[in-house]
Amino acid sequence: MENENEYLEELMKKYRDISQSLLRYIPYFEQKKGQKNYQIYQGEQNTNSVAIPVYESTLLSFVKEVQRTGLVDRNYVYALSRNGIRTHEDEMRALDRVEFKDIELIYAIMAKYVLGGMTKGYLWPEAVEEGIFLAVLKRFKELFEMWDQSAESQGKQE
Repeated sequence: MENENEYLEELMKKYRDISQSLLRYIPYFEQKKGQKNYQIYQGEQNTNSVAIPVYESTLLSFVKEVQRTGLVDRNYVYALSRNGIRTHEDEMRALDRVEFKDIELIYAIMAKYVLGGMTKGYLWPEAVEEGIFLAVLKRFKELFEMWDQSAESQGKQE
């Protein structure tokens, strides 16, 4: 039991240090949930150019910051399939029930959109519109707050 608590405490510190800076994006994602948050650039008129999505700078900053965490695992597909996650509803249910020891699942959900959005332009806006990024960040915040309360109550008991 002692080893498990030490492991969870170490895990908590690692994820808190890395994820804390991402929490500042919560107000942005709250504001943008349900809205279209990109435009299509089609080049000059009367040309046969490819339509290119143009994203808001805040969204791009978030994506780059998530990538810098080093926790976005390219094997996210295995984590999602192992947990039976296939749809947005599955993702939201998983986020609601995930505990701190399963925090890698949160990063797997985020990786689906962050890494997938590098090649599939619709994934970043979809994650914003559907509230996936918002739910991920709020779950991080809840887990950190629950951990702090748990640590406080254990400190008072000793």
